[in-house]
Amino acid sequence: MDLHIRSWNREDIPDIVRYWTSLSAADAERMGAELSRFPTTEEYIRILEGQLHQPPEQTNACYSMWIMDGRTIGFASLKNIRFGIHGEMHLHIWEAMQRGKGIGAKLFCLSAIDFYERFKLGTVICEPSAGNPLPNRMLEKTGFARIGSRFGRSSDLSAEQELNTYAISREVALKYLAAG
Repeated sequence: MDLHIRSWNREDIPDIVRYWTSLSAADAERMGAELSRFPTTEEYIRILEGQLHQPPEQTNACYSMWIMDGRTIGFASLKNIRFGIHGEMHLHIWEAMQRGKGIGAKLFCLSAIDFYERFKLGTVICEPSAGNPLPNRMLEKTGFARIGSRFGRSSDLSAEQELNTYAISREVALKYLAAG
């Protein structure tokens, strides 16, 4: 199985928008997304197109596309980017049949390393819903330290909920990838 990442491009925008706009109520609840907070399709496309062409030093969001055997199956996003300082990662596999198989960990680590390098980051966190077992289990198995929990929103599109906060260490990502 060939797994790799690539930087996002304009052709990815419809897939990203489709992923969010076609979520079932059950999937949204599992992830802690609040569908009423989502922009219209047209507005979301405009937002993503604006983010796509910003230089790394000025953007506040970026996507890393996840490729398995030549097809895009999901993405990692980096939000609230403060170039040279900090970012917040999110992860999504839109092919439901690929979830829970262990491939997300490798793709997540590849994306984390890319984000650290591209945005010269000092720290990265990931805050999945405490009630969403798949990302929590993946982050723990991979070796990322859970540094706390809080009640709040992990993004502008999230419901208020209990979140688990993980420190996404570049070293842990490299170690995981080296272990194969």
